[in-house]
Amino acid sequence: MATSLATLATEFRSLAGDLLLPPLQGRSPSLRSLLRLGALLLASAALALGAAVVLLGASAQLIAWLIGPGRLDLAFPYLGRALRTYTAERQGVIALAVALCGLVPWWLLQRGLVAGLRRRWLLLTLLLALLVLSTAVDVAFTEGNGAVMEALNVRSAQRFWGTAAGLTAIYLLSLPVQFLTTYGQGRFALVWRDRTSRTLWEAYLAGQAYYRLESAGAIDNPDQRIAEDIDRSVVRSTSLFFGFFASLLSLTAYVLVLFSISGALVLTLLITTLAGNALILQLVRRLATLSFRQQALEADFRFALMHLRSHAESVAFLRGEARESSGLERRFARLLLNLERVIRWRTVVGQGSGLYGFLMQFVPYLVLSGAYFGGRVTLGQLTVGSIAFSQVQVALSFLVERADDFSGLFASLHRIGELRAATDSSLNPSLDPTQRAGLRRDGPELVLERLCVADPGGDGLLIRDLDLHLAVGERLLITGPSGCGKTTLLRVLFGLVPAASGRLLTPASQDWMVLPQKAYLALGSLRDQLLYTLPPQAPPVPDEELRRVLTLARLETLLVRYPDLDAQADWDQVLSGGEQQRLGFARFLLHPSPFVVLDEATSALDLETERHLYGLLLKAGLAVISVGHRPSLEAYHQRILRLNGHGTWSLQGG
Repeated sequence: MATSLATLATEFRSLAGDLLLPPLQGRSPSLRSLLRLGALLLASAALALGAAVVLLGASAQLIAWLIGPGRLDLAFPYLGRALRTYTAERQGVIALAVALCGLVPWWLLQRGLVAGLRRRWLLLTLLLALLVLSTAVDVAFTEGNGAVMEALNVRSAQRFWGTAAGLTAIYLLSLPVQFLTTYGQGRFALVWRDRTSRTLWEAYLAGQAYYRLESAGAIDNPDQRIAEDIDRSVVRSTSLFFGFFASLLSLTAYVLVLFSISGALVLTLLITTLAGNALILQLVRRLATLSFRQQALEADFRFALMHLRSHAESVAFLRGEARESSGLERRFARLLLNLERVIRWRTVVGQGSGLYGFLMQFVPYLVLSGAYFGGRVTLGQLTVGSIAFSQVQVALSFLVERADDFSGLFASLHRIGELRAATDSSLNPSLDPTQRAGLRRDGPELVLERLCVADPGGDGLLIRDLDLHLAVGERLLITGPSGCGKTTLLRVLFGLVPAASGRLLTPASQDWMVLPQKAYLALGSLRDQLLYTLPPQAPPVPDEELRRVLTLARLETLLVRYPDLDAQADWDQVLSGGEQQRLGFARFLLHPSPFVVLDEATSALDLETERHLYGLLLKAGLAVISVGHRPSLEAYHQRILRLNGHGTWSLQGG
């Protein structure tokens, strides 16, 4: 349990660091950075609290000066008492000192931050100050309700209408504060999600971590973790952080109000709240476990639906609807079973909380009834005490009342943490044998020396002691039965999987390109498909050049169907297999590299189109490595590497 909490705390610190700390070299903030984060939070809270109290005091004095003491006592009877206390106890001076004590470290700690981070800290400080103002408005409403009840008790219409007018004025003046508080917190969460999502997807894409994680199968649904779990974590963290701060302010303010009425009421409140929360917490623990499991089951069901959508044509050809329905049924049944348990326990928690809240509303009346009937407490004070009691009880019950949010937050943090750790492991050179000194390096040619390639399934070596040299202008065909290691060899050459042993000299990553059997088609327009291999910052390519390479790849009919290169479509569905392979060639012709690897890249083409496209490659004088079974491919290559899948191989040609 302690280990799990420590892990979740670490992930939350990382999540907070994504927004409020400078960019870090590692995935997790250092101890020094975390201390700086904590110091800035304290300084921001002190600055916000002090500045807000000074502003409130100045505003109250301004109101008193504008409307005069007579109207002040009529519309805001509680404000006069607060002003006298504010002046007599020098609360304004104390608040100003607190603000200055927060401002100095706040300013010093932010000096080294970039402009974007300084703006975020300023926004956070302003939001905390707005929470102080909102709490003051709530207390004023509570006091105003007591004043209204007191006016009704003494049957004073003048006091009733005056206090009602004062409450209306306070409400109207508080509308901008309410708007800025709600909008500011939403904006804060938006910025947080933006930075955290970018941090995680950059780590996911860096060093081909996405490929290694997918191959290993250790992380389920990384897309959901980036798209949904970050959103849940950020929204819940923002809500819980500001809610907790507001609860602390409310607790402090209303305890002071209660103490002014009855110390016994405060003591009773503490005892009953702690006892009630302890009982409800026992129910919440089971709900948290079920909620955590529900997220995993929802993700599994969603993945099955996405898998069906991605392979719709294959399922249709195989008439696999019954099998797919059976698989969905199994996943959905597990989801519903756990969801029923979640609903049951959520209902139990709701009923327990409702009963607790129902009983608690009578506690202040029971405690103060003797004083009220004895004339020591007025009806207005009884009303204020009841409202303040409920507000303090809500503040003390914050952690329990938001337990469902905490459980969801912990579940999302756990899933984000798993993906972070997995991307870190994938990027760690010590974990990738292909990066060991002497095993591989970049050069102007391809050289393999005693290279051994292992079976990914762990059944020994597919290729043993392979020696090969390929320079620009030379052409090699790799062939052999299915499962002999052709594709695995390509993965080793590109550093996607480790070699068992041997030495490699490979071209730099920008000097070669792979044309797979099924060309990857990105989301976007026809132009986006052609420009996919170009760097995003590359200069624009004229439309005439794009149409030229499409024509060279014999895709004239595609230009007729889509004369606008910015036309968008579901290209995987609207293009045939042959058109997709030719589009891959067009992409390569637009941005050729000295080395090109064709992995069954012409399997869906007729022999004439295959001859035409290979002729373009031969004319360009490139180094060509082809993987395939077609006998027609032998005519376009100088050497043939035949693999048998048992470790042995043969090389024919010069």
